[in-house]
Order: sequence, then structure tokens, then C-alpha cells
Amino acid sequence: MLPPDTTVRLSREQLADLDAAVADAPNEAVLQETLYRLCREYPGHADRAAAHAKVLLIGRGLATGIERLLISRGGQGGTMLALAAHLHDRHEQADAILDSLRPVEEPLDLGGLRTIVEAHGRFCRLLQPVLRKSVLRKKQSARSFAAKYLHCHCPAVPIFDSYTRDKLERLVTWQDRFQVFDRPADADEMYFWFVLRFWQLYQAAREPRPGVNVWLLDLYLLR
Repeated sequence: MLPPDTTVRLSREQLADLDAAVADAPNEAVLQETLYRLCREYPGHADRAAAHAKVLLIGRGLATGIERLLISRGGQGGTMLALAAHLHDRHEQADAILDSLRPVEEPLDLGGLRTIVEAHGRFCRLLQPVLRKSVLRKKQSARSFAAKYLHCHCPAVPIFDSYTRDKLERLVTWQDRFQVFDRPADADEMYFWFVLRFWQLYQAAREPRPGVNVWLLDLYLLR
């Protein structure tokens, strides 16, 4: 937990907002549990049909924006089919990344966070061959899709998108002491810094609300 003199605490208003997000969680729970169950039942990517189902339902159901980043293949759903085929063709690599997350569970700790950052970076690189050249030139990545896709396979993985990042940066003002481990060579830099901030929020939220988990914090950040 955070040391007693920490400056990272949630105000009464922020706690009330967190409590409201928790109260609203049942409205989102069916979708989320459906995605969790899909990934539990079909954890790997050797089955092409299962890979397609996961890519399509997670990619669109969680508003990852992945289709805008992919090389156009023509036809309705062509880009998503290509992404599923890419993961299927590289199923040994994809499944090895997911296997590295198997020991990670909540409550989070620093070892688990580092493993998550490494796995996320490796998964982002795995997706690079199917990204548009313009995306690569701008040094963008599929970091949001990667975080949400990995989260559905391992719910301890913090979810990332521009909305959660922006709110988290407003909630948690950066301090150098937040860098509790060095950036792994495999890491996506933006996600690495996001996770370090998220770790502070995670601890600050769980101190007064021990039942809060990664998914509930994502709902809070989206409010």
C-alpha cells in the first residue's frame, strides 16, 4: 500500500465518483463477462475461427479503434479478418505472450505490472506488420487494442485509451518517485508511463475501497 505521507489520495468527490462507477458496473458487466468467458474458453489462436471471434468482438465491442490503423483489405470486415489471420498465422508467438500473463492476477504488485508492460509491448510489435504505413511513420501503435485484448485474457491488465489516459493524467500529477521500475526494452513507452500512473491510482483507490479492481477503475476513468 501507499506510505502514510503519500500525496496521492482520492478526494471525497473523487471517491463519490468512484462509488458511482462501481454502482453502475452491473450495466457493463454482461458484455465484459461475455468477453472474459470467450477468452477463457478459447485462450489460444491456433483455432482461426476463435481468433476471428475474439478480434471482432473485443476490437469492436470495446471501441479499440483498431480498424482505422489496419491495412485496408477491402470488403466489409476485411481488415478484422486480416488481423485474425495474422494472429492465427503467428499463434505460437501470440500464445506465448498470453502465457506470460497467466501468473498475473489481482491484487497487482510491481512484478505483475512489469510483466504486463513487457507483454503489452511484445503484443504491439506482433501487430506491426498489419498496421498502415502512415501509422508506423507517425510512430503510432495499436496500444489501445493491445491493452484491451490482453485485458480480456488477463483481467489484471490495465485498459488504455485516450480517455482513460487523459483523466488519469488529471487525477495523478506526475512525480519522479512514481517510476518504480525501469522501462523494459520491450515496452510501448506511452503505455509504460500510463501504467506507472495507474499503479498510484490503483493503490490510492484500494486503500479506502479494497474491492476495487482494474476493470472498475477503468469504468471510473471513463466517467
